Amino acid sequence: MQFSNAIAIVRNQNAEWDRMKAEESQRQNLLRYGIMMLIVAYALLFVLTAVFSTVASLFVPFSAVHAVTSVVVQFALAIASLYFVPQILAAIAPSFGGQNDALNALKLYVFAMTPAWIGQTVGVIPLLGWLAALAGGIYAIYLFWQHISDALSVPADKKIGYVIVSVLVLVVVFFVIGAIGEGIAAIVSPYSVIHHGIY
Repeated sequence: MQFSNAIAIVRNQNAEWDRMKAEESQRQNLLRYGIMMLIVAYALLFVLTAVFSTVASLFVPFSAVHAVTSVVVQFALAIASLYFVPQILAAIAPSFGGQNDALNALKLYVFAMTPAWIGQTVGVIPLLGWLAALAGGIYAIYLFWQHISDALSVPADKKIGYVIVSVLVLVVVFFVIGAIGEGIAAIVSPYSVIHHGIY
């Protein structure tokens, strides 16, 4: 998968999902795609965080090292989440009448997360960026909902429960990623008056 696939997912999600579902994608190809999207999302955040925190430290008590360390740690943990979150999503599917299919769960995860990753990338833009991040997150949940049954065979009458549990899992994972990032940053550079992150 390439960055062009990300644009195709946003522009024509049904056709792109059909192509992706039918394709005998190797796990490593899907992981590389997810890592590529995370690199794009975090690279701009890293640069802006480094610039902003350095400038801010000239005027207020603020640790640029703390802010940058937090972003780097969160990036590393976000990549790690690509390996274990789909496994969790696959594992809980049988509880809702679905199938424990780790490869299809990975396909669904990177497919649904694509607009969220794009939204996070645009989200670093001041003032209006948060709207793009919010829209990306909402669209990601919609894509997840749309293709659960096809990916993991979750029956229609149990989709709501599965989506709720899955979203809660993601919220916990992203919260833990943020907390660990801030915790390690606090150890590296204990004092900071601003906390800034993306998951």
